[in-house]
Amino acid sequence: MEQARATIALLDDLKARFGCLGQPAKAADRAVIPFGIGAVDTRLPGGGLALGALHEVSGGGPDVEHGASAALLIAGVLARHPGQVLWVVERADLFAPALDAVGLSSDRVIDAEAGKAKTVLMAMEEGLRHAGLAGVVGESSGRLTLIASRRLQLRPSSRG
Repeated sequence: MEQARATIALLDDLKARFGCLGQPAKAADRAVIPFGIGAVDTRLPGGGLALGALHEVSGGGPDVEHGASAALLIAGVLARHPGQVLWVVERADLFAPALDAVGLSSDRVIDAEAGKAKTVLMAMEEGLRHAGLAGVVGESSGRLTLIASRRLQLRPSSRG
């Protein structure tokens, strides 16, 4: 019961923070953010990562360094797109100086500690409803199930 109250409080807090970002979008933005590396961009549809779409990035192994590398890759890409970024983690381990080192300043990051993987996904879904965000990032210790990925994938398209 206490966890349910914490989840509701987290979602209410996120909704309040998003209030200043404007209303949910009426149409998904299908522009792209290129990596700026020809060998990568030429292999991606549209020449980069599509905005308003779900992208899953994961580390290549069990070590912390792999997860950190994936997080910094995403931070570097989002740093080139204006606006706030919702970054949802299970526990308080987001290292702002590292994000800043790749160009994503801490004043652009809305850091939400969710407590468990299921709540990370719920907070991400809530964030995807708001067009004022440059991006929504979720760090989860568990695997992204097909159902969860489908829910996140459908969320941006529901903006229209």
